[in-house]
Amino acid sequence: MVRFFALMIFAAFFWACSESHPDSAGATSETTNGIAITVVDADRMPVPRARVTLYAKGTLAVLGSAEADTAGIAQFELHADTLANDAFVEAIAGEDSSLMAWTSFDTAQSEIPLYASASLTVRTGAAEADYAALFDSLALDSTPYTASRSGGEYTFAHVPAGMFNIVAGDSLFATVTLNTGATADTLIHIPDVTREFVFEDFNDGDSLNNLAKIYPNSGWNYTPVGNAKFIVPDSTTGFTGALEKDNRFGGKFLSLKFDISDTGFVMISTHLGLDTGYYDMSRLTAIRMKVRSDCNFYVTLEHYKEVENNVHSRALWKGFADENWHEIVFRPGEETLRDDSYQVHFSDIATEIGIFSLYIKSGTFLQIDDIVFEGVDKIQ
Repeated sequence: MVRFFALMIFAAFFWACSESHPDSAGATSETTNGIAITVVDADRMPVPRARVTLYAKGTLAVLGSAEADTAGIAQFELHADTLANDAFVEAIAGEDSSLMAWTSFDTAQSEIPLYASASLTVRTGAAEADYAALFDSLALDSTPYTASRSGGEYTFAHVPAGMFNIVAGDSLFATVTLNTGATADTLIHIPDVTREFVFEDFNDGDSLNNLAKIYPNSGWNYTPVGNAKFIVPDSTTGFTGALEKDNRFGGKFLSLKFDISDTGFVMISTHLGLDTGYYDMSRLTAIRMKVRSDCNFYVTLEHYKEVENNVHSRALWKGFADENWHEIVFRPGEETLRDDSYQVHFSDIATEIGIFSLYIKSGTFLQIDDIVFEGVDKIQ
């Protein structure tokens, strides 16, 4: 397979303080009976019953396994000079692998500290018809960690913090940095398989979503409900007055400011086409967007037909944001259901989607960029 590269760095998570960095992991001391590895937690307290394994670099053959005693010491009938720099050390604690470490064998340190394990979901943006073209599994290069495919995704449930290459066979797909305790999620691009449509990136500076270039629509609307009100945009500048220059990557992003007051909410929405139009989005595998905010919010895809005045059946997802930019992913099958609010399974309305909306019921600002539909490269 042709080798190709993509760099994915997760801006959503930050490294812990320097003493918690997995690169600081030490390894061993040599005893008359072989090698003794002391396993400790982040507070340098011994971790009894930690499972410690030595792997050969290159082949990843297991050189030895041991369980730490009550003092956190795992012993091997091996000598450090026979391993040199040709081995990895893995340590795991907890039935659910909640604490982990993975590092090169190093005789210069006497301890190997464990930190909260991370998890990683790798999305392909593949439509169901293309699943057969995907690898059965992915791996983190030069580690024993693999993930089998489920639909168009791969999930590494418990892996150590660190920097890893995602590979399959001789193909390198991405380089990821996993922070201590992080729950990470990324898309890898596979030629002729990955499908995505950039629904809105705000870079053109107008009030129309990008689908308007294909199907005419009336663009974005912003609506306060109850005692809530928009501060930006306002009646003077309109929707485009809420578009700010993006000093990170160029282009623009949407920057909303509002006063929710004691009751009510604010919303922005856009029809995918004309008001009576609807579109088949049944191949959608995820919605992703970059967000910065002091509030939680809701994202919906709504049926084109009203069930009450200005009310539509809708698939609804809740988003959690903070004051740093994060990429958030919403998946079909993970929507919130409430019959009294006409919140339904996405699959119930997927072939007749007419509206995309965001609802905000708290906080004071919401900034959005790069709204992308995965699994579709065009909307029928």
